[in-house]
Amino acid sequence: MTTKYAKSALRAFLRRNYERLAELQEAQFEKNERELIEIVGDENDPQYPIPTFALMVLIWMFILLFPLILLLDPTYPMTQVSFINLATYYLPLLATFLTFLVNQRYLVPKCFFRKRYVVFFAGNALILFISLLGREVFYFLIQRKANEGIVDFFSNYCFSAGAGRGHFSLWTVLVFLIALALICFVCILISMFTRQIIKAFILREKKRSTLEYELKFLKNQLSPHFLFNTLNNITSLIRIDPGLAETSMTKLSQLIRVMLYQTGDKYISLKEDVGILEKYAELEKLRHDDSFDFKFEYELENPDCQVEPLLMMPLMENAMKHCVNPDGKSFAHIKIVQKGDELSFVGENSNFPRKAKPNASGLGLSTFKKRLELMYSGCYRYEGRVEGDVYRTELNVKLKKDSV
Repeated sequence: MTTKYAKSALRAFLRRNYERLAELQEAQFEKNERELIEIVGDENDPQYPIPTFALMVLIWMFILLFPLILLLDPTYPMTQVSFINLATYYLPLLATFLTFLVNQRYLVPKCFFRKRYVVFFAGNALILFISLLGREVFYFLIQRKANEGIVDFFSNYCFSAGAGRGHFSLWTVLVFLIALALICFVCILISMFTRQIIKAFILREKKRSTLEYELKFLKNQLSPHFLFNTLNNITSLIRIDPGLAETSMTKLSQLIRVMLYQTGDKYISLKEDVGILEKYAELEKLRHDDSFDFKFEYELENPDCQVEPLLMMPLMENAMKHCVNPDGKSFAHIKIVQKGDELSFVGENSNFPRKAKPNASGLGLSTFKKRLELMYSGCYRYEGRVEGDVYRTELNVKLKKDSV
């Protein structure tokens, strides 16, 4: 009767916790996906991390405002400052700035890079015509006689054969055409350079977000894997010792509660991570007899340093799972040392490897190695080897400076 009740309680516990873990995992996946979309964004999104023409606007503002500094000089003769002088200086600069702005903002990104060359060249031809016409209108307004009107602008000024500063000429058109070509060339170079910066930024963010997503996915795999192994152990105790199985269930529920609340963040303190390992060790010792030799020691110089949650849990699980030797003494010795930015885990256990099941995937160590490579690539050393009847595991991690 007691065995039947224990089995029923175990099935109910499995059902509740697996559903809860599945919900938490699915919610975490959806959250990660939303964060990835928000970080990466769309390439055509106007809210770029690097404005496409902000630097050039600042440069042109300096060029346009620099002559006004002369007005602050008390020794500068004010008689030389006139509307005509200022207009003669500023209008070409203003025309150049507007030409640059239109090309940089619209014609180059929306026409040239999309291979709409007809629109691109037609737009610049229109800019060239407006610039030439504006130049002639300006000089006509400052040079015209009192009785000259708009008709005289076309009949006696623009198309007049006489010499004049404002008359159309092949040289004027050629100078404007060369200036326009230089502006377009500079705009294309700047746009290509800016696009490469933006693409590099997006690729970097995609890579970072993908790594974070994969890390969270691997971390979420640890809890079901740990729960699966522990529940298998408890199931084997139900027929042998129902009371011990019930005690194990209680300790397991306490451990799961701690894991759910403490491992949700990207990093936790080393003290908290070691505390989880201690609770797990207490749970595992319940299925061993009094002859089982277990030692768990740790020396933490800075208990508050930050580590990846459950970083060493797979090594602890592996040591406790494979140390049971029915023909000899079983033991597991674990030692964790943290000094400065160095963290080491040394585990020794009696070597009694089990025969691998046909469908076994070795998810624990596989996930462990992937997390190590993603989080501490090039900054860790992991080795597991057999020394006679002892299986020895060593992990050395160089912690990140901002986490110590």
